Amino acid sequence: MIQYLITAIIDIAVGILALSKKENPAAKALGFTICCLGFWSLELYFLTTITDMKLLDTLFHLTRWGMFLAPSIFTLLAWRLLGSRSITFRNIIIIPSFLMSFLLAFGNFFIFPSELIKTEGGYLPKPDFIFYAFAAYFIWCFIGSLALVTFSYKSSLSREKQRLKWILITLLVCFLIGILLIGAMPKSFYLSKLMGPISNIIFVAFLFYTTIQHNLMDFRLALSVGLSKAILLGFFIWLYFVVTSVVGDHTESVGGVLILLLFVALILEAYPRLLKWILPNAKKILAKHGYEFDQVKEDTEVALRNSINFSMMTEVLDHLFLKVLRLTNYKILMIRQQVESVDGDINNRLSSLPFEVISEDKPLVTYCAQQTQLIMADEMPDLMRTEMEHHSAGLCFPVLSEQKILAIVLVGNPTHFSYYRYDDMKVFEWLRTELEQVFNRVIRLNNMHEQLGEAKKTLSMLSLMNHYHHDIKAPFAIIDGILSNDIYDRDKQRDIVLAQVERGSKLIATMASILGGHHKRRIQSCSLETLVQDCLYLFEKSFDRIEYELSGIPHIKGDAEDLKILFINLIKNAAEARRDAEELTIKIKSWVENNNVYFSISDNGTGMTKSQLANLWEAGFSGKKFGNGIGMQAIKRIVDEHNAHIDVTSEVAKGSEFTLCFFASQIAHEGDKAKDELAERRAANLLEKRNIQ
Repeated sequence: MIQYLITAIIDIAVGILALSKKENPAAKALGFTICCLGFWSLELYFLTTITDMKLLDTLFHLTRWGMFLAPSIFTLLAWRLLGSRSITFRNIIIIPSFLMSFLLAFGNFFIFPSELIKTEGGYLPKPDFIFYAFAAYFIWCFIGSLALVTFSYKSSLSREKQRLKWILITLLVCFLIGILLIGAMPKSFYLSKLMGPISNIIFVAFLFYTTIQHNLMDFRLALSVGLSKAILLGFFIWLYFVVTSVVGDHTESVGGVLILLLFVALILEAYPRLLKWILPNAKKILAKHGYEFDQVKEDTEVALRNSINFSMMTEVLDHLFLKVLRLTNYKILMIRQQVESVDGDINNRLSSLPFEVISEDKPLVTYCAQQTQLIMADEMPDLMRTEMEHHSAGLCFPVLSEQKILAIVLVGNPTHFSYYRYDDMKVFEWLRTELEQVFNRVIRLNNMHEQLGEAKKTLSMLSLMNHYHHDIKAPFAIIDGILSNDIYDRDKQRDIVLAQVERGSKLIATMASILGGHHKRRIQSCSLETLVQDCLYLFEKSFDRIEYELSGIPHIKGDAEDLKILFINLIKNAAEARRDAEELTIKIKSWVENNNVYFSISDNGTGMTKSQLANLWEAGFSGKKFGNGIGMQAIKRIVDEHNAHIDVTSEVAKGSEFTLCFFASQIAHEGDKAKDELAERRAANLLEKRNIQ
């Protein structure tokens, strides 16, 4: 029967494909198992089609090896799916079963060949010693496998129970079908058109579902997917027969062949699109609590990237955890150290954060910081398990950045299931990496918001300074007037002068207290190319042309804010060096030489004399008419604090070039790079705009 041959070819092809996964022992065991089923189908094909007894006898005994090896390879598959942990099972069941299968195969081929009997559908082997020995060996293998999985299920963690349940179901189904086939082997209906192919399909379907989709996938969800595909394939098969009935025998004309080829092309094009439209509706009917992982991931990813503060991020996670995944609750524990980096005035602002804050020295934080994957509550030590119960959580995972823990996400239990489904676990795994970027971006935006607030305060302080600047002149004017005129006697003059001095001292003290404070340096991974382009954004109208020769230099370790001050001063000096009626160009260049990072900023402005270059870094010196030298002092301070070196070359009426050298010891490690997405996007837009112009 042709269906046996088709089934055998498909089985062997799929088995070879599974065997190609050399790094996966379970996949290889699955491949061998399916190949055995393929040889069994090939055996049935020979028994139902070949009439030459001599040829049939040889082919039958050769292909029977697949049947003899199937139970032992199936036990190997079960052992591999359980992690290959039980040495006792390997020694007592697997190794003896392979020895038994080879003994039966050799014995049947060379010593006790089976006798074939003619029946209505073909030839069948007569029950003999080999037949009964195989039946006993088959039962022994499956009972041993069932016992192994049962014992493993009782002692397993909740994450493993769903996977083991499907392994157990597959073993029971395959065992019952195998017993049915062994019992039917001497009967003529053993060779019926449907029995062999249907048994094969059931075997392969359960094996694949258990091996590939075994861990925590909802059966109703899998059923809806299978049903949708079956309905769509059935529709295309019906459509094919309709087309062939209209076109006729497509081999008779070129036009018929072309029409059928066009039909096949349309099917290949329409199938994925129709399936994408049918699948959500089928899931709504059969799996109303299910969801499409790829769609949920895409929607959530977009929503998280559009979140500009923690409140917006929390709204997205509320929808994901509570409405899509349907969990009882979830909780985010922000590490206190990270909160302090968001807002230094932590005591006044903790209540405004949409999540709880936990100290980094807590046992839960210490434990989670050492984990690199999802953590199930029942896999944790007793102390941690009690902590998880306190938070009503069944699973948690850390959000890490640059090997530092930012937060811990605690996940409650599902509302409609007793376990986390396969797609749930995929969502958690994806969130574990996605939230790192979201947290970093929102923290940076928070910092920018705080800096904007500080800038507003600075503007108000400048206004206040102007007021004090005007007021502070008054005491000196009064003192000058008193001492320049003999209106009062000496004692009166002294009293007035002392009063005005006291008033001036108070004004100066007030100004000092407003401007007082200490700058705390923050060393991090910095992209010089990104920082300088971000600073150029402030001087967009100051230059006629900006030229770049950037070579993608490594990040360096430094204080980003100080480096911005350095670049702003250099760019500001270049902007103020314009020669009358001359076009002003600034050139930014970066390169790596001898493992050191070089960065230069040059202009074609007024330049400096040799005398100005010699005194450039002297306190109070400035090459500008009304300058005070503070900017150059700031540049030198920042360069020195970064253990870097700066060279200056300049020529009058031709321009100046400042070259920074950051030594190899200052280069940041690859894993330490932290992208400033907003600054990079702004710099990229500016660069694109300049290129267009």
